[in-house]
Amino acid sequence: MPGNAPGYPPGYPQQAMRMDFRPGIIPLRPLKMDDVFGGVFRAVRGNVGATVGLAALTSMLFLVPFTALGAWVSSQEPSVSIEDSVAAGTSSGMFGTLGSMLPSIGSWFSTILLAGFLAYVIGQAVLGRKVTAGETWNGTKPRIGALIVATLLNSAIIILSMAAIITLPIVLLVAADRSGSDGMMVAGVIAIIVGVVLAIAALLFLWTRLAFVTSSVVLEHLRVGKAFARSWQLTGGSPFWRLLGIRLLAAIAIGIVASLITAPLAIIGMALLFTGIPLDQVYIWQAVITGVSGVIGGAITTPITAGLDALLYVDQRIRREGLDMHLIQTAQGAAPPPWPRADA
Repeated sequence: MPGNAPGYPPGYPQQAMRMDFRPGIIPLRPLKMDDVFGGVFRAVRGNVGATVGLAALTSMLFLVPFTALGAWVSSQEPSVSIEDSVAAGTSSGMFGTLGSMLPSIGSWFSTILLAGFLAYVIGQAVLGRKVTAGETWNGTKPRIGALIVATLLNSAIIILSMAAIITLPIVLLVAADRSGSDGMMVAGVIAIIVGVVLAIAALLFLWTRLAFVTSSVVLEHLRVGKAFARSWQLTGGSPFWRLLGIRLLAAIAIGIVASLITAPLAIIGMALLFTGIPLDQVYIWQAVITGVSGVIGGAITTPITAGLDALLYVDQRIRREGLDMHLIQTAQGAAPPPWPRADA
């Protein structure tokens, strides 16, 4: 029996390996890296209103009120110059720091919805369908509650896991500092280093294993607990390393692009410190700049990152469950879609 082609699971039908049937943004077979990235960009270009447009609108809906609130909170800082504030010993920056952070919280909430929107768009684009912003909203709306709960739970799992790992080394370091023992201090520093390494490893592990929770919630209409189990199932085993590598590569590349796009705004924010304007005005402008950066980043980069995860989810189902056969039958009108349509 001929061996399997590279990238195909054992026992994969030989006739399927020779096919490159492409009703939509990807060929219906296990995907290569260029298929994944190319498919995401094709989905965005073919559905601009449902991706970039909806991303910009959603980002603005969240960031405008959060930015306004952040600017108001920042205005509670003393209206004195930075030099006078430091000299008087009143430079706590509590209100300003909180105000500058609020737009980022708004951006995080908008990302929850955008991930759901892109999962719906990708699911339809794989089948060769273009969707409007209205259809995308209707297709995602019933799943928003589950999306919010799943995202909050996902974040809590990651944060608590890292906190549990790093807490003991911190306690050891504090105890060593109080004891005054050089040997204990060295042991405490080593424990901190090991704890940080383990925390980063735990972050990457959970970040990858829980990557498909959103897609499972939106495309399969699973409840939150089952969506977590589904993501864990699809990302286990040797595919874990491939998924981790692709997502890391994408995160680095998109992070660089986002930094280049928002760099002028960041430079303006830093320059404000040297203009001599009062401290409250500095923080107000920093909150505004953070909000504007969030809108730009949400419109340009979030559709790519969210779309990538949705397409990797489809790829894993193709590799593990033969989803491509179902998709081919759907494209030929011989089977219902594997996920629902809003107008169906």
